[in-house]
Amino acid sequence: MKKSPESTLFALALAGFAAFAPACGDDDSSPPCAEPPAGDGGAGAESPAGDGGSGGESSGDGGSGTAGAGGQPVGDEDSDHDRDGVTPRAGDCDDFNNTIYPGAEERNLDSIDSDCDGADAPAKTLVWSGEPGPDLVDAVALMDADGDGQISFDEFSAACAESAMLMGAARPGVVQVHASCAGTNSCRGMVYQTWNEIYDHSCRAVNGCAGWSCVETAEDQGRDGPASFAAAGCNHCHAGPEGTFTVKVPPGEEVSEFITDFWDRRSDPYLQSVIAFGIDGVASEGTAYSNMPGAYHLLSRAEMDGLIAHLRTLTPEGESFEQVPPADPIDPGN
Repeated sequence: MKKSPESTLFALALAGFAAFAPACGDDDSSPPCAEPPAGDGGAGAESPAGDGGSGGESSGDGGSGTAGAGGQPVGDEDSDHDRDGVTPRAGDCDDFNNTIYPGAEERNLDSIDSDCDGADAPAKTLVWSGEPGPDLVDAVALMDADGDGQISFDEFSAACAESAMLMGAARPGVVQVHASCAGTNSCRGMVYQTWNEIYDHSCRAVNGCAGWSCVETAEDQGRDGPASFAAAGCNHCHAGPEGTFTVKVPPGEEVSEFITDFWDRRSDPYLQSVIAFGIDGVASEGTAYSNMPGAYHLLSRAEMDGLIAHLRTLTPEGESFEQVPPADPIDPGN
């Protein structure tokens, strides 16, 4: 059969394109080859028509092979499609991505389990930012008292009570819980992230998101409960007749009911948190408020504990207060 000049030029163009087009799966940038659908026969001018082929086999009379990407058998536990040197049998959990394999560097919260350990984060690791750091330490080995392989809130709190930092030198601390991003801690402490990473820090505003942090408290002055009450500024709002503690009862609350079992409803950790970090938030109508300042930089951990013991000896006396309404907006035209 005589070929037309047009068909010859078309064939040469196709051959040139094939010579320069990268083969899928041959390098890091090209996607894995998709298995072509079975055909219904060839239509070539010189070749006999076939009845379809499957997978990587090219025989015109059909094939039953199961070849897939790169010509390698799909499901082969000893394959290495991504050429990272690790096979599925050896633990590679994604054999078409050469950045994913056991021992690969994990990047936090990128939705990829890079090291094939079943989690998207480095596990059981403390990152110490102190000198001569950085250094990597197994935090679970240092903090896991019950040996269950996890760090509980109580275990974190116990370690914090000893020192605000696991590796660095710091005074005892108190635990602050973060439901969202925050950055108001003292200059020395440690932070636990919900993806099971812990790091020490020695500078301000390095808190992470949704986790716990241990905040270093002030140097101990040996003050007793009443002296700590004054040092923390509690007497500005809560001082009353001797032996009493003035409770500010919020609007809408009945005073006598509010102070019933007042101390029983407040645990030591809650009182410690209030003393250390104050009370603030946003009212139902959207007004921000701060009822008392934090005192972690004014009292030591031991002085806070002494203050809590002192508070529990006092009789609550309720006092209603009216919430200050939000200010009228400023008219920029006046």
